[in-house]
Amino acid sequence: MALDLTQAADMFTQSISSTVKTVTGSDVRLIAGFSQTQLQALAQQSALVAGMIEVNAFTAAERMFYLDGLDQMARGFVNTFVQIVEVEIEKIYNAVVKAIYDSIGTLAGVKLAVPGAP
Repeated sequence: MALDLTQAADMFTQSISSTVKTVTGSDVRLIAGFSQTQLQALAQQSALVAGMIEVNAFTAAERMFYLDGLDQMARGFVNTFVQIVEVEIEKIYNAVVKAIYDSIGTLAGVKLAVPGAP
């Protein structure tokens, strides 16, 4: 029996799309919540530093200390965000590969071992 390639391609499209939506659904909300919280904290700290600089409340050394602190907060946020996104990309990749192997198995009537799966 020959496969209908159009129908097979549609099956892969549906399987991959569904898998990506399932994997990213709740994670996207968590990432957005984390980002919003961290950005709010960074914005509030920045506003505080700006207000203190405006009223000339810092010595030169204190000013540099607080500005460096803001830089570290921003760097920490970005580094953490990148790491979260890298984990998410890996989860999506693994889910897509599994969906492809499962779909091939269904179409071919065989059970395929998914690479990297336990």
